Amino acid sequence: MIVKKILIIMLMVLWCISFVQIFSVPPYSGDIFTIYKSGYFKELERNMFLITDSFLQIKTMSKAEYAWIYLNDITTKYNIIINVYNSEGRLVKAPGMSQIGNDGKVIALLQELKPEAKFVIKGDSYSGVIPVFRKSECNFCHQVSQQPLIGVITFSIPYDGYIYYTSERIIIFVIITFAISCLLFVVIRWQPYKDIQELFDK
Repeated sequence: MIVKKILIIMLMVLWCISFVQIFSVPPYSGDIFTIYKSGYFKELERNMFLITDSFLQIKTMSKAEYAWIYLNDITTKYNIIINVYNSEGRLVKAPGMSQIGNDGKVIALLQELKPEAKFVIKGDSYSGVIPVFRKSECNFCHQVSQQPLIGVITFSIPYDGYIYYTSERIIIFVIITFAISCLLFVVIRWQPYKDIQELFDK
């Protein structure tokens, strides 16, 4: 009976947490982000990659300074924080103008054997760290002998909590709550001692 009581208590706690998360209560977007990523955040990631590709295209096919003007325009218009770092982790404000960077995520990414884009929720902002690898057209400015990873671009995009708390989130937690309810019902009806007694009676 002790095992049954423990299971019931655990399931009831999970049920309460899941039920409450149907509504707009803390911890908000970070609660199930590691388990399930909403399509809304995937769309924000797609925008980050589009901006990165556009920046690189402008930088390689036109004057390099135009690429930073493009980023500044996006930053001003859409309130997105975008920073460019070179392969040494230095913050590049404009072509040929770099300063010491202090972003730990960038340094950690540069030290990885297989760098990959990373995304995380920070308060009301969705942040991304995207590695930039050297392509053939990059050899005009970057030496071929350099490592494949030639830089990193970071993003911080404010996200609309109202969009996140739409039917998608509600449906997810309704399903989870229903599943826990079914499991709780089964556990409550479970009678381990009766099953053991019937086994001995046989």
